[in-house]
Amino acid sequence: MKRVFISHPYKDDPKGNKKRVDAICRELAERDDILPISPLHLFSFMENDDKREELLQVCFGLIDICDEVWIYGDSEGCRKEREYALSRGKKVLNKCGD
Repeated sequence: MKRVFISHPYKDDPKGNKKRVDAICRELAERDDILPISPLHLFSFMENDDKREELLQVCFGLIDICDEVWIYGDSEGCRKEREYALSRGKKVLNKCGD
């Protein structure tokens, strides 16, 4: 089973973005070959800005154990996750138009 890190914006529209990621993960979870790893679901309780850098480091650790990173936006966090994933040789797919 392929582990896929889901990189998606959050801060600008927390409720709307959570709803969109819910749908993405639900769709992927129905497939037998993909396990979606969603930091938004794992860490949305850590919304305050003073934890952002700490949370980003945790996301980098999750990227390390994933097979691919799927990018669903162009926020600062998404760009940093993409950059990190590429530096680690991970396959990165831009899913913004999907």
